[in-house]
Amino acid sequence: MKKVIPILVIVLLLPFVLAPGTVGAAAKQKVFEASTNMNLDTLDPAAYTSVSSAETIDQINEGLYRYDANNKVVPGMVSGKPKINSAKTVYTYTLRKAYWTNGDPVTAQDFVYGFQRKVSPKNGSSLTDFIKNGQAIRLNQKPTSDLGVEAVDSHTLKITLEQPIPFIEQYLTNAHFMPVNEKFATKVGDKYGTSAATTLSNGPFVLKNWTGTNDSWQLVKNSKYYDAKSVKINQVNVQVIKDTGTLMNLFDSGKLDYGTIGDNNVQKYAGQKVLHKKQTPTIGYISINNKRKNTANVHLRRALAMSYDKKGLTNNFLADGSKPLDGVVPTGLATNPTTNKDYRKDTGNLLSYNPKAAAKEWKLAQKQLGIKNVTIQLLSADTDQAKNVSQYLQSQIESHLKGVTISVKAMPVAQRIQTEQNGDYDIAFGTYVPDYADPMSLLFMFTTDQKLNFSHYSNKDYDADIAAVNGALATKPAARYKKLQAAEKTMMDDAVIAPVYQAGIAYLLSDRFSHFQFQPLGQIAEYRYIQPK
Repeated sequence: MKKVIPILVIVLLLPFVLAPGTVGAAAKQKVFEASTNMNLDTLDPAAYTSVSSAETIDQINEGLYRYDANNKVVPGMVSGKPKINSAKTVYTYTLRKAYWTNGDPVTAQDFVYGFQRKVSPKNGSSLTDFIKNGQAIRLNQKPTSDLGVEAVDSHTLKITLEQPIPFIEQYLTNAHFMPVNEKFATKVGDKYGTSAATTLSNGPFVLKNWTGTNDSWQLVKNSKYYDAKSVKINQVNVQVIKDTGTLMNLFDSGKLDYGTIGDNNVQKYAGQKVLHKKQTPTIGYISINNKRKNTANVHLRRALAMSYDKKGLTNNFLADGSKPLDGVVPTGLATNPTTNKDYRKDTGNLLSYNPKAAAKEWKLAQKQLGIKNVTIQLLSADTDQAKNVSQYLQSQIESHLKGVTISVKAMPVAQRIQTEQNGDYDIAFGTYVPDYADPMSLLFMFTTDQKLNFSHYSNKDYDADIAAVNGALATKPAARYKKLQAAEKTMMDDAVIAPVYQAGIAYLLSDRFSHFQFQPLGQIAEYRYIQPK
């Protein structure tokens, strides 16, 4: 999934024009009112970057696999089990009978085209490196037609892997791996996924009334979806709302069914049945530009990374189940294949809060850079929580590193991500949601040639470790695991990023709807399973 990414807030609210007494009526009409705290950037599976876009793509499209109501991976567009060769590198799938909303059948070629668009040098994503020739194509060394995906016939898809991977089914649930109708996409060209009119659906919902820039849209039940009978609501109305105070006021007045909260607002609902908490593998961190004049200095990066009290942030400020994170890989994502011990506990804390060590690193940075004072700009998304976390970090860093001034600049998440990608920043606070349950779902981002390497980090030893994990060690679990640990230790010693916390979700949920759930990895809601009471 997806770079990020500030903290997602999903809210259920009725349109402001409705009277308070109409909430029950809306539930009876099977209309679900929702909100997000970030705008859509694109609904092109090959190009999106935000959680909001990933969530919407998941509602309107369906890939080879999906999550069921119990968060188990089950066949999506696949019919039955795949045929797998003895080396576990070739998977042959039979597709079920399904249709796009324009009436076209969903075919194997739609998946071939979708995967080829993702791997093209234009998009530059290493997420397809697991497929045969994926990396070579991404680096413009081979044509996209050489990608190891083949439409054997209209309903038979063959995928050839570079190496066996045990989590392929979970991996293929990701929004990056959706089919794309080639005829439709070719017709609309570069506008594909930029509005409701230039988006086509094969999933449980159809997108309506999104122009590409507006702050609201509708997800309408797709009558052509093969499993439409399992979708119990007729429509989801989504509106972008970034103010937490508005969220709570609407919930308290009965106009809101669901919303995530934080920033000391959790205590207000302590002990009430409407308050729920959930741990996630989402990480919050500071991205540090390794190519910027001052932040290119490793001692300054280390000083920044050790200068803020993480426990004070998670316990006293967020209070939503988040907990301090002292590495890149969160707790609960992966285990040691030999001992079954949790990866994070097994690997240990790599970059912890340590104001004395931070001060020493700052002195070394001052000496090497020839400076006494420095002003560093911290980018933030323009949501309440992202801005508040950034202001907390600002206060902590300035109080522990005398001579360091932090200026916070908030902007829409899409703009923040683009600014990071362009390398036109010092440091930035954001979040990231792992795409699959393996340390590589996070560590892959920091290789030299990776498009999501917003830190602009380059280390030959790190690149070699990641290459070994994906190559020679792919079928050797114990050795692969040790190499992953070594890679993480390398980048944390270089302070490529500064980990802050592992995110929790605190949310309010009324009793008007049931069966609301998030996907197991992160904060993506599954609207298809919601039921009115």
